[in-house]
Amino acid sequence: MVTSAAPVEGSSAAPVKGPPHTGALASFHDALRALEHHQRRQHVRIVWLGDSHAQADFWTGGVRSALQRRFGNAGPGFVHIGMDHYRHQDVDFVLRGSWRMRPKQPSSVAPWGDGAFGLGGVLNAGFAGKRVAGIHVTDSELAQKTLRWDLCYKPASELDRFQVAFDGATRLVSATRADLNLLHHLEHETHGAHQLELQVQEGTPDFCGVWVTTDPGLNPGVVLDNLGINGARYATALAWDEKAWGAELGRHATDLLVFEFGGNEASDVVGKPDSYRENAVKLVRRAKLVAPNAACMVIGPADRTDRAAQIPPIVVALQRAATEAGCAFWDTWKTMGGTGSLAKWRDDQKAAKDGVHLVPKGYAELAALLTEDLLSGYRRD
Repeated sequence: MVTSAAPVEGSSAAPVKGPPHTGALASFHDALRALEHHQRRQHVRIVWLGDSHAQADFWTGGVRSALQRRFGNAGPGFVHIGMDHYRHQDVDFVLRGSWRMRPKQPSSVAPWGDGAFGLGGVLNAGFAGKRVAGIHVTDSELAQKTLRWDLCYKPASELDRFQVAFDGATRLVSATRADLNLLHHLEHETHGAHQLELQVQEGTPDFCGVWVTTDPGLNPGVVLDNLGINGARYATALAWDEKAWGAELGRHATDLLVFEFGGNEASDVVGKPDSYRENAVKLVRRAKLVAPNAACMVIGPADRTDRAAQIPPIVVALQRAATEAGCAFWDTWKTMGGTGSLAKWRDDQKAAKDGVHLVPKGYAELAALLTEDLLSGYRRD
């Protein structure tokens, strides 16, 4: 069940015609209503920051699909490029040669380098062999639609040079001294196969992901950016450079910010609920500085068989953080059945043997329950 608190000052957008909705998700519901009434030529964008429960895109993908079926399919949203062992719904990947990830441990809570890693908090670069990374959007519903690509990259040396092909239309990118160690963007439109292929020719340029959506002027809809990172915590995102990440978030308007952490905090030998609450509030407010009109939701952690006693205090701490920050709160632990629920879900073949994660069937169920609650206060009128 979604619970809500009074919004942070300045957090609610003006409704588009009709009576305004109420609660922490009001501006999100108003954006959906405008989209459903064909009064909007802008995507309704959800940005989901989370941990391994989101990373494989089963949970997030289920929410994305459900909302897109009803309100319009705006494409896959944010996608990593050059990342090994990576999955995203309705997207196929090609990876050849040797590629490396930075930070080496993306879930680290310690600052690393300059902290400018793009929207998804991860940089990928090819360093040996035939360094090729490709993306193919496989969603048949998008086959005849115009797609917009927004590729983020970060040159580290004047030697850096790569070729990028969008459906065969090739562009060569060479770094200059003025480009170094800054995040850059390359935008393009495709009308057909919807493929991107990178070939690194010299140097080791970093790639921080690509945003893929329909043209909102032609096909506005819902887009959900999945920024899940295995092992991540609230402190993970707080370790990124605030200005650099804020600039990436602000490139496109956001209607709902989702914060789904807490399960990894349960691994601490000594729990620090007050610290978790403070970190959650700090991250929400950091994002809201860039997207002040976005609604926000804090999602609590799921049950764990190995840390069952640690989960309830974290749930309480994050619910308090949601109240303090003016966000809705979704209690995953309670929705699943509370303490001991992970074992029951595992017995029902909805959770993994590790006692922490779910399997696709379980994430599909969570996605359906969360989507239902996201829309529980929605009125089409």
